[in-house]
Parts: sequence; C-alpha cells; structure tokens
Amino acid sequence: MKEEDGIGVFLQGAFTQIKCSSPLFIGGVPQYDKTKSAAAVLRPFSGTIQKLVLNDHSIPLTKDFALGVNVENAAHPCVQSPCANGGTCRPKWDGYECDCPLGYDGRHCQKECGNYCLNTVTEAIEIPQFIGRSYLTYDNREILKRVSGVRTNMFMRFKSTAKDGLLLWRGDSQVRPNSDFLSLGLQDGALIFSYNLGSGVANVIVNGTFSDGRWHRVKAVRDGQTGKLTVDDYGAQTGRSPGKMRQLNVNGVLYVGGMKEIALHTNRQYSGGLVGCVSHFTLSTDYHLSLVEDAADGKNINTCTN
Repeated sequence: MKEEDGIGVFLQGAFTQIKCSSPLFIGGVPQYDKTKSAAAVLRPFSGTIQKLVLNDHSIPLTKDFALGVNVENAAHPCVQSPCANGGTCRPKWDGYECDCPLGYDGRHCQKECGNYCLNTVTEAIEIPQFIGRSYLTYDNREILKRVSGVRTNMFMRFKSTAKDGLLLWRGDSQVRPNSDFLSLGLQDGALIFSYNLGSGVANVIVNGTFSDGRWHRVKAVRDGQTGKLTVDDYGAQTGRSPGKMRQLNVNGVLYVGGMKEIALHTNRQYSGGLVGCVSHFTLSTDYHLSLVEDAADGKNINTCTN
C-alpha cells in the first residue's frame, strides 16, 4: 500500500466481501444505537467533506441523494462558481481548479478559444497540449472503425514530462469484467500497448525513458491476437492476447491524452492523463486526424509550446 493511500488494515479470516442492506450514510446516521455497538461511532461528523470516491467512482455529494438533514454549502471558492464559459470547478483543498471545455483556456476558462474557435476562421491548434486532466474525444464512425475489429494500426508522436499517463483509450462505455479495450500509455517511463479482446489482457512493453520532454515516435499494430509496439529506434516488442478471441468489439468513443474516470476504466492501470503533447496521429497508415478539429469534445486543451 502506498503512503498516500493512508493506513492499511488486514482482517483475519477467509471472507473478502462486505454485504450491507442499509443505505449509504455520509456525515451521520438518524440513530446511533447500532453504530454505537458495531463501530463505536457515537456522534455525527462535524466539518466539511469535499470528495468521495467508492471503487474508483467519484460520487457527486450534492446530486442523486435520497435524503439530507442539516447540510449546507461550505465556505469554499467553488460555491461562487469561479469557472466561466461552462467550465467545471474542481475543489482542491482550500483552492480549486477549472476544467475548461474545448475552445476555452485560462485559470477561470475566461480566454475564449485561445488559438482555436469552433466554427470560426482563426488559426487552429495543430498540436494540443495536455496537463494530466485533459482529454480529446472522437465519435466519428470513420475514426472509430479503425480502432476496432480484427486489425488496428496507429502512429503518433508524443512528448511527456511525467513518467505516468494515458495516451490513448478505447473501450466499452459501460465497464464490465473482462471488457474489450485498447490502450496506450506511460507507466514509470516505459510505454505500454495493452488490449483485451474478451479472453484476457495482452501487454506489449517497450522499456525506456520516454518522459524526458522530448518528441518520440510510436507505432502500435494489432493483427488479431498479435500486437507489436515500436518506439523511435528501439527494437520492436511483440505480444499476444490469450484465448481465441481475435476481434476488438467496443462501443465507446476514442479518447486521446486522457479520459474521464481513468482509474475506474483502466482498472487502476492509469490514474492520470498525459502531461505533454501529441501530434501526427494516424490510423490505418493513411488516415490522418486533425487532433483538435476532428474532436467531438475535450477538456483543458491548449497549444503545445515547443
């Protein structure tokens, strides 16, 4: 267990699941007769709860609750809605961060378009920059069909200043055990090409220091169960998924640079997105994407500086 995960507790016995029939209470319960004897909890919590994550799901504390008593807004900057132009305020201790929709930038999403405006004649962002909680999504059928089926061929250039970060993801919109997916990302400086066709995960790894802030070329090819990953002039690495499944069957959009709820969808393989830039993204050897113009949606996208 990592230090930031808190204090670890190991329970004796063979049981590994918790089964509860009561609703989930946060901050207190109506009566303390049961909690007093079962967990030595005698009184409600007094203070502020900023974030709750259950099994990698972020639980919206102020939505979809059945009942609440004596709850009010805490004194926090997000209460004043500081993020403009549809930006989302993310509490961060006593401060905050704004997640800006595609086309806006700045601490408060106040800079309209930056170098890119939808449906306007301005200079487009040709090389997007990602900050770890950024992403671009693609739902065009011509794009998606090239990241599914029996064969996938992808090429991109990227640079990163962080050892970990998701570069690309496509999987089912509803997470299920052993769901089909395809991903590309950095783990501890190495580049990993992963996929599951429904009968087990394949991981193709090229070791190196690819978080050096320099541009790197990567080509990832999957032909049926066989995968091949090539980075710069490093020797190509190959792998093969187990079982007999040969096709990637997914219904979700394609993410580049990160995604929503990364830890949940990737089964904690990744916890954040790319901190860096992506360019020259090509599918099926000759289908070139204009990374920002072809995107259906995005968050926290700016222009790559170098």
